[in-house]
Amino acid sequence: MKKVSVFMLILVLAFGLIACSGGGKEETSSSEESGVTKLTFWAPLSGGDGDFMKELVNKFNEENKDVKVELLNLKAEEYYTKIRTSVTSQQAPDVALAHASKLAELQSANLIESIEKPSADAKIDWNTFSENIVNATIIDDEHYAVPLDTHALIMFANKKILDEAGLLDADGKPSIEQGAEGFVEFLKQVKKNSPAGTFPLSATSNGDSPLRMWWTFYSQLGGEMLNKDGTKAAFNNEKSLEALNLLNEMIEGELWPKNIKNGGELFTAQKAAIHMNGVWMTGALEQNKDLEFVALPIPQLFDQAATWGDSHLFVIPKQEKQSDEKKTASLTFANWITEHSASWAKAGHVPSKPAILESPEFKELEYRSDYAEIGDYVSYMPNSPKLSAINDVLKKHLNLFMNGQSKASDTLENAEKEVNALLSK
Repeated sequence: MKKVSVFMLILVLAFGLIACSGGGKEETSSSEESGVTKLTFWAPLSGGDGDFMKELVNKFNEENKDVKVELLNLKAEEYYTKIRTSVTSQQAPDVALAHASKLAELQSANLIESIEKPSADAKIDWNTFSENIVNATIIDDEHYAVPLDTHALIMFANKKILDEAGLLDADGKPSIEQGAEGFVEFLKQVKKNSPAGTFPLSATSNGDSPLRMWWTFYSQLGGEMLNKDGTKAAFNNEKSLEALNLLNEMIEGELWPKNIKNGGELFTAQKAAIHMNGVWMTGALEQNKDLEFVALPIPQLFDQAATWGDSHLFVIPKQEKQSDEKKTASLTFANWITEHSASWAKAGHVPSKPAILESPEFKELEYRSDYAEIGDYVSYMPNSPKLSAINDVLKKHLNLFMNGQSKASDTLENAEKEVNALLSK
């Protein structure tokens, strides 16, 4: 009897465990049991960006009890490799932040979903976004992302240096005459009327800065990176040469001195009158209470207003078993963030929805309204799956140009050959 009783006890315990676990394949997820849709959200944010996004996610979770979002912030240098690995191993997040400059690469590698249908289910109204910004999310006439912002190249100016040089206007902004000639003359006057050791313009001499400034001025001239079908380089031309010659004039005149390792540090230390950098510098610079500065769009020096820029976007990574409900919830979350992105602008970014720019919360932020217009004309590099590699080629040749090792015409010709070889593979 004792043996039978022990055996029966084991059976009862065993069935109890099965019942508690949900019975293997019949298991019901805790999110379904509780009526809460749980979403994993990946982002490659650092510093203040990461803190601001965490605050927004927490606020969303507080206000939306039927959806819970878990944010995982990953290192930027590892981020896109981990996105690829997560998709191939069927462990991708439900929603992720990506850059507009990476969108075509992600789409061509089949790593992200078209959001045409789920965005309609989430009741996203594309007309509430900046047309210029949202166009950067469209590939083959389909939406692939919800844009959060644009972060573009702008101009920072030290008010104290310019005031002492007699180069501030009545509004406390740089007094710059129109056109490229007017801008160069302005920098010459800074050099002439400022203490020795003052940099008229500080921007890091190698890497991203020369590429972004060339693209800005080339875009103002109406230039294109690639031909219409994206199969050949289209930048070896007179417009591109004119943009490079402007950079060369600044370098040769020691208005943008060579070998600047960190233009941001020079400006923060109040050793430079003008600094060209992304809007993300705004949040960092305003922490320096001794620095009096203004943050403005890059001046229109040529035919049209334009500046280099990129965007943070919400994308849906590929998952074979992701439900329609999760896709809709992910995009509902993404749209909610864009509708509450005035706080995201604290990092310096320009929100993607024009209505946010008119909100009291945004207008209370210093500096941001002075350059918010850039969302209307930010110039994105083309949606090419090989854009990262193209940029690497351009940066390599522009570095040689900046260091005086290559003439402008040779720089464009050599870069064109390499880009065409890259695109032909």
